[in-house]
Amino acid sequence: MVNKTNKGNRFELEARKMLLADGYLVEKKNSSRWESNDFWTLFDILAIKPNGSEIRLIQVKTNKTDFYKARKKISQWIEENNIENIKCEVWLKESRKDWRKEVIC
Repeated sequence: MVNKTNKGNRFELEARKMLLADGYLVEKKNSSRWESNDFWTLFDILAIKPNGSEIRLIQVKTNKTDFYKARKKISQWIEENNIENIKCEVWLKESRKDWRKEVIC
């Protein structure tokens, strides 16, 4: 049986390495037992181009059902908070498949 936390952490690390290779500054919140490990309880990764030209908030998922749920929650969050000029994305990485990356805004 696969440990879902380890699987998620492994794919988040892979996503962070891809962003670093593309020249982004990458940040992930520290793990905490008392609060969410995500930025605004929605995003695993914050990626910023060093010149500040691009900011990306990314949620990494490992199954389609969670991918679609996250997409819906992030869309609502964007609308409620009038988010502009920030790329909000959901990335799906299923075992033995390529990355599926979707930009929501």
